Amino acid sequence: MKKYFIAVAAMAFLAACSGKQAQKEVPVEVEEEEFAIMSAAPDAPSLPLIHSVKAAKSTKPVNMRDSLKVDPKKGPVIQKKYKGTVTSPDSVLVDYDLTLYYQQDNADEEGVFELDALYTVPETAASNAGTASKTPQKAITTGKQKVKRGTPNDASAVIYELIPNDGEPVIYFQVEGDNLTLMNEALQKAAADLNYTLKLVQ
Repeated sequence: MKKYFIAVAAMAFLAACSGKQAQKEVPVEVEEEEFAIMSAAPDAPSLPLIHSVKAAKSTKPVNMRDSLKVDPKKGPVIQKKYKGTVTSPDSVLVDYDLTLYYQQDNADEEGVFELDALYTVPETAASNAGTASKTPQKAITTGKQKVKRGTPNDASAVIYELIPNDGEPVIYFQVEGDNLTLMNEALQKAAADLNYTLKLVQ
């Protein structure tokens, strides 16, 4: 009986020691992971996605206003147009022309969109990179537009979620008065001192 008690006590002691050792090792790993996340996310969020012109089709698709499924009970179709010049980190200028279509009495303002983007490489940026300045290229993206609520930093924020028909990544814009600000996939604004804002023109 004493031998059995001693064996049990020894096993409990070993388990307690190994438990303490595990507890000592775990916080070190957790602290390292938390530091990596904090240094990458809040201080320097990834830049918003600017679609590559390589994936764009040169032909203009069907008029998106005509593709909107209209419900007679939800009033007339509303058109909103936003424009702005976005600068990518590699100094490529992208002139965005975004048009949204949805019905007046659609509470969620969900509908369809057309995003025309004109890509231009300035001569200064081309010469600094040692490449020739390219002729501006145009990309056209169309698809569905949905509305999301809240971001990591603002629970009341309104986000326009643009889902391309061609399978390209989703594009996010935060509504800020009459302006839209391009967001990254984590619904964060760019930390870089670059313009990502489109203004309502119509």
